[in-house]
Amino acid sequence: MTPFAILLATAVQAAAPAPGDLRTFTDWTMGCDNARVCQAVALVPEAEDGDHYLMLVLRRDAAAAALARLTLPIPDAVARGTKLSLAVDGKVLAQVVAPGKGGGLALPFQGTLAEALMEGKQVTLADPRGRKIAHASLAGLAATALAIDEAQRRIGTRTALRRPGAAPASQVPPPPALPVVQQPAVTGRPPRTLSVKDATRLIGAEAAVCDYATGPVAPKAYRLDATHSLVTIDHPCGNGAYNLYTSLFVVPDKGRPVPAVLDAPSGFGEAPDNQVVTGGWDARTRRLTSYVRARGIGDCGSHQSFAWDGARFRLVEQSLMGECRGSVDYITTWRARVVVN
Repeated sequence: MTPFAILLATAVQAAAPAPGDLRTFTDWTMGCDNARVCQAVALVPEAEDGDHYLMLVLRRDAAAAALARLTLPIPDAVARGTKLSLAVDGKVLAQVVAPGKGGGLALPFQGTLAEALMEGKQVTLADPRGRKIAHASLAGLAATALAIDEAQRRIGTRTALRRPGAAPASQVPPPPALPVVQQPAVTGRPPRTLSVKDATRLIGAEAAVCDYATGPVAPKAYRLDATHSLVTIDHPCGNGAYNLYTSLFVVPDKGRPVPAVLDAPSGFGEAPDNQVVTGGWDARTRRLTSYVRARGIGDCGSHQSFAWDGARFRLVEQSLMGECRGSVDYITTWRARVVVN
């Protein structure tokens, strides 16, 4: 390999996105994105079902002065204006008023409420007559809060959620800037497409022809920029029960189609690099999307979106849920800023 090739390969590797990981502490799971925005969600304990479970969400931005907030979901059946009690281990800590229509409430996660939640075993929501209408386990919340402090570099400062220290907020480092993806403007020219014959050949007979086909091969074309189009080909065959596969090809105005290049893996580990799952092209946002469900109800899996930069599709957002335990509040682990040239 020439010195230039080595330099180029190193630059490409350095530019690859590095989404954050998720961590689970008993009945809570958490993660942060590349700007150190952190989120944690309550999980249904293994021995319970999800009925009447309080799917709490704890979120905090990375800025030193940012407050942590706890989102409290209110069951759909609770009428607007109903006064509810929030209790930890039987002790009422707060009175809240339901907004109605299934809307939730955002409570400051600080002071007596935060301390009680982190030290308690169970939180309950009760109606005006004292009847419990929802509950959640608090096992693991204290460790989760400490992990958020660690990720946001707040340990030892007065802004820490768990065991605040004496150091001033000024010692919390500012969040890193988001990476920027330069997206070329799209022209008004119609996209270049592919014939059904060519599309069938590109995805292969195994994905195109079978007795249980969901439909014919039907390529769809979208203009990416002044000289390139995207062709998406949904697979009639070989799909899962709730995951549908789509192959992606970039078609230059002059020349042969080539498999699209994504700068981060999408879908399952064994999937080809130019494939998304239950996704495709969103013409309004100009994003390539992928949504992998690890099981049918969608309480675990991944959401991704990619933007075209003139040569490849760059990951601009990723959200994950690694635990199949009731929560559909996926945790964002990567973000980028898109600038249209």
